[in-house]
Amino acid sequence: MFKKGDLVQMDNQFSPDWHPPMGTYGVVVEVENWEHEMPVHDGNSANSELLHDVDQFVRVRWANHPNHNDQCYMDASLKKIVGV
Repeated sequence: MFKKGDLVQMDNQFSPDWHPPMGTYGVVVEVENWEHEMPVHDGNSANSELLHDVDQFVRVRWANHPNHNDQCYMDASLKKIVGV
């Protein structure tokens, strides 16, 4: 589970016009916890038919652009960086 202030790394590929590239580091600035897990489509267009159980949506401030106010990611798209 993610919490505000966690260091994360993008672990998925999204549109480069709106999202930073895979592997980019960022800091969690907001977390929305869901009471029940919900299957959602993977953001990767090559694997769009894959489903993931999501119990959090996470807003991240990325170390490089693009950063947008409406950028939320399912927890399955982020990797928590530990020991940094």
